[in-house]
Parts: sequence; structure tokens; C-alpha cells
Amino acid sequence: MVDKNYCMSSFLTFRYIEDPKMEFYEGLHHTGDMPYPEEKKVLVRTAQDIANAYREMFAAKEKEAKLGILLSGGMDSGCLAAFMKPGTDAYTFRFLDATYSTGDMERAKLYAEKYKLNLHYVDINWEVVQKNLPALMKTKGAPVHSIEPQIMEAALQAKKDGVEMMVAADGSDLVFGGMDKMLSKDWTFDEWVEFYTFLDPKKVLREPVSMIDIYERFRLPDNMIDFLRFQDEIFAHESSASYCNAFITAGMKYTPFFDPSGMVKMAEPLDLKRVRSGESKYLIRELFHMCYPEFPIPEKVPMPRPVDIYFKDWQGPTRPEFRRDIDISALTGNQKWLLYCLEQFLNMHEPLKIGYTTGVYDLFHIGHLNLLRKAKAQCDYLIVGVSTDDLVEYKGKRSVIPFEERKEIVGAIKYVDEVVIQEDMDKLGAWKKYHFDVMFVGDDWKGTEKWNKIESELAGVDAKVVYFPYTKGTSSTLINETLNKLRTI
Repeated sequence: MVDKNYCMSSFLTFRYIEDPKMEFYEGLHHTGDMPYPEEKKVLVRTAQDIANAYREMFAAKEKEAKLGILLSGGMDSGCLAAFMKPGTDAYTFRFLDATYSTGDMERAKLYAEKYKLNLHYVDINWEVVQKNLPALMKTKGAPVHSIEPQIMEAALQAKKDGVEMMVAADGSDLVFGGMDKMLSKDWTFDEWVEFYTFLDPKKVLREPVSMIDIYERFRLPDNMIDFLRFQDEIFAHESSASYCNAFITAGMKYTPFFDPSGMVKMAEPLDLKRVRSGESKYLIRELFHMCYPEFPIPEKVPMPRPVDIYFKDWQGPTRPEFRRDIDISALTGNQKWLLYCLEQFLNMHEPLKIGYTTGVYDLFHIGHLNLLRKAKAQCDYLIVGVSTDDLVEYKGKRSVIPFEERKEIVGAIKYVDEVVIQEDMDKLGAWKKYHFDVMFVGDDWKGTEKWNKIESELAGVDAKVVYFPYTKGTSSTLINETLNKLRTI
């Protein structure tokens, strides 16, 4: 079923399309994760149980394929590295657009040295993100998580090195209690909805669809919520799908990827008291100490990606699906990524030619209608700026019809997709707000010094000016003069 508004709202809320039957566009199918069957998971009670399970899994998998590993400075991938055979290729991210603490890279280097892994650095910058993004969105049939472009880059590099399957510790946080913020308390229903929603669709979309029914599945008595089941059934799919998509898009020989931490299951219920007292992933902590007795246990740090740097000066989305009044300065870098990526995905599948025209539209007449009709015929989405009363007076005139009424009249015309306020004559400033592709104007301005300059300015941002002839014999001024004559008879 095609429901673009649902899909946009779901992506912004959960970072994936929760309903597998819903699609952005006809003929498109969004892909998800490939979870390991529950019945095949190995039950573990102790760190030694985990070590035994990992050892057996690696022994079997290394007979099937040449492995490589995404190696961060965290304890999850560090533990996996301890069970890989010497000479295995390991890949650590190095960001070129931002200054990060080198601690993560230094620990990864120590892990690789201890277990004799062949360490490679994967350089990531905005150009890499832009290069990989279209292919990732095409494979997924949806916008993607901000970590996917860099995971794909690591996979592409590993593929050149002859690696056939990548190892990643994606499931460790979920299996062993690493989502310490999610597990920090027993949540009320309303608290959880506010906490978990990545970006509220109501704040950024013109036609948002409520996702509250998805949360309602997990509601408990007394306005509480089963956040553990929510974590397993909602968050788990979003996280795993990002890794799956990146490795599949990169074209690894064996996909999606190998995650031993997602192939085990705790035999005893998670001890929330230990997690909440500062021992998140207490079994993995013990395993890390077994593997690296000489190293301090590193604190949990999410996979870094410099989205705050990437979007520091970004002004926000411009497509008509998004609200015009988004306070982009109030959003985090990760929230800006969601908007940016969603807009890029829409542009890829539904490119729009946006038109823009302005006017006073006083005493609306056939000339106005003809211009709007012609403009709409040459674009997909027509934005019309209506001059305020103050701007009309600034030009030495005075409108007969008040601004709010003129704005309402123009908005009722079927050729008009959106009405905006024109408070000044700065056309380049208007482009910065609306990012139109073409501006329509009457041909009486063609060749004038003013509009030659405007044409040049707009050409600098790849927008052009199209001139339309005015309808002869009619104008608001002529109508007003005629009415004044009639009033004196």
C-alpha cells in the first residue's frame, strides 16, 4: 500500500518504516533486517559461556568465508576481535571533517596489535557520505540511518582487500543490556513516547501521520509501557537493518554480515539493578576483562559520525512536504540528518520543478488568472508570494483589498500550491527560503536593468526567470480607475 505521509512519519519517528506493507511509491519495496532465528540462539549465563560460544562460531564461520571486522575502540568489537585468527583484516573509521578524540582509534589499534589483526583506517568525510547515499537509499527503498554511508565505505574497502563477509557487534547492546538510557528507569507511557521519538513528525511535516498506535501495542496498566519488549521489537529491527543494508549495497560476497553477539541469548533475565548502578553489559565487561586484563574497560560510546559538523550551516528542507516554520537551530545533528536524508530520498523518486511568482493580486482579474495558469503549466509546484499592504504602500500605491483577503483569494486558485508572504522585493532572498527552479514574471520587466540583475543573481543559484505577456486590456489599476469613474456618476 502506498502512503507517503505514513512512511515519512514512521521514518522520522523510528528511523525506519515500521509497517512492512506501507511504501513511499508504487513499485517500491523497503527492505528491513534479517534477524537470526530465536530457536538457534545459544543460551549464555556467564562470560565464559559467551567466550565458548564465540570461539565455536568463529571456527565454523572462518571455514566458510574470509572474514573482516569493523573494529572500534569499544568493548563489543574488542571482544569479537579476541576470537579472530591472526592476520584478519580489521577496519576502523577515521573522520576527516571533524576533530574527534583519538582514544577510540588508539584502543582499536591496541586490540589489533594484541591479537595480530591487520588494521586499516577507513577515511570518512561528507564527500564519502554523498557518494554512498543514493545507492543505499535505492537498495533499501527508503531513507537511511546516518551510519550507513560509512559502514558501506568500510565494506567497499574490505571487499577490495578480498574480505568476503564482515563481522560487526551490532547486537551486543540489545542482548546484554547496553542501552543504558533506555534501561535507566521504568517508563510511563507518555515519558517513553517523548524519549524515544527521534523527530516528532508534527513539528516538521505538513501532513504528519500519528505513530501513537505503534506505541500503544506496548502499553501496560497504570500508564506504564513495556520498554523491554519495545526495545526488542522496534529498536532492534531499526539498528540491524542499517548494517544489513550497508553490507548488501556494498556487494559483499556473503551478506548481510556476521554478528556473534546477535546469535546468543541471556539465559537469565537482564539484571536491571546492575545496569542502573553503572554496570551496563555486565557480562561483556567480564568478557572484556578476560580478553584484555591489562586494559581498563572502555565506557560505551555510540558509533561516531560528525553530523553536527555536516549540518552546522544547513538551512533545512525546502520541499513542499515540509513545514516552512521549522526551527532548524533547535534540532540535533542526527535530527537534521533525518530531514536531509528524507528530502534526498523524495528528490530521487519524485523530482519536483518548483515555480515562484509574486504580485499584489488586488481586485483579482483574468490577467492574474492567466499568469497563474501559465506558471503552473511549467512547473510541478507553484509558490505564489502575495505582497503585504506595507510593501504595496512602500511602492507608492494602496491596495483596495486587504492583504489577508488577497492572500485567501490567491490560495483558493486551483493552480496555486502554496501562498507565502512577500514582505520585500529581494528575489534572491526569496530563493534562499523556497529554492525555486524558475520564477515567473510579466514581460513588461524584461530587459530592464533591475531584472537583468535579478536574472544574473538567480542564474548563480541555477534558477531562471521566465517572462509571460500580460493579458491586454485589463489590470487592477484600470479596474480601479473605472470603478472610481462609476462612483462619481
